[in-house]
Amino acid sequence: MPSLRDSAAARSRLKLVMVGVAVVVGLACVPVLANALYNTPPRGVVPGRSASLPTVAHTYMEAAKSQDCGMTRALTSANTWAWCDDPRLISYVPEGTTPSDSDCEAYMVTITASTDGSMEAGTEPWSLCFRRTDSGWRLWDQGQG
Repeated sequence: MPSLRDSAAARSRLKLVMVGVAVVVGLACVPVLANALYNTPPRGVVPGRSASLPTVAHTYMEAAKSQDCGMTRALTSANTWAWCDDPRLISYVPEGTTPSDSDCEAYMVTITASTDGSMEAGTEPWSLCFRRTDSGWRLWDQGQG
């Protein structure tokens, strides 16, 4: 007849196996979830080739504000990052084209702090610079100032 000690050891081994299985299943799900989030389609219609730069810029900022990652990715070239949710764009005020480049739109943005600590919460100037592509205007560069 098994002793109580043997039963406790068996339960302990079973718990370890269950935890190990849960960890493996969890790790297997991470790439699937990341892929699903990254490949989310735009929620609306992506501005076409004939859309004006201000229209594309407005669509981009609205998508960033509403965390429409599919739209911001669709409007961003491989040259820069697509704004999605970190830091979170709370609000923005358009200020027209930048004085130095007519292909850049200036904004005052209010954001949350970024999780990596590279951006603090608050309001600051922000510029979006675009380039004309075969698909229309696409974000080429962005940043403070």
